[in-house]
Amino acid sequence: MNARVLRDFFEDRIEASVLNADLRDAFEQTSLDGFRLRMTDLTEDFAVRSEHLVKLCDAVLSGRLDAGALRAVGFGMIASNHFDWDGDAPGGAEVAETLHDWASPEANYDLSPGTVARFKHRLLTGQNMFTRADTVQGRPQRRDDWNSVDDAPPA
Repeated sequence: MNARVLRDFFEDRIEASVLNADLRDAFEQTSLDGFRLRMTDLTEDFAVRSEHLVKLCDAVLSGRLDAGALRAVGFGMIASNHFDWDGDAPGGAEVAETLHDWASPEANYDLSPGTVARFKHRLLTGQNMFTRADTVQGRPQRRDDWNSVDDAPPA
């Protein structure tokens, strides 16, 4: 993963297909269940806003970016020394939460067009539309993952 490619996508310098190709082999398997992200970081800071992540969601929803590529994006942006976001700024909490969800789909939400549409909605509105069915194998990991009493786990 080359962070410059991601930044260039955010800045409309490249198409989603170029980003998709860059992210295709971003993870290297290091053991039976271990993986390492191969990443070249930026050399300067880049301020991430919710509209950048919405742009990624739109690329997935239009079929130009594989939903699974969001795992590398989330992990890479969190690990980066130069992708920055302000969790206290408008939309900042949603950016942070979305990147963490993308970085660990095995513990949070599957990465699919259906969940990407929900990520986009949350980024745009702050409203959580996820249900237990969106989580890995239908097992919610956090109590705040349910958006209704009917969807809550048994007591």
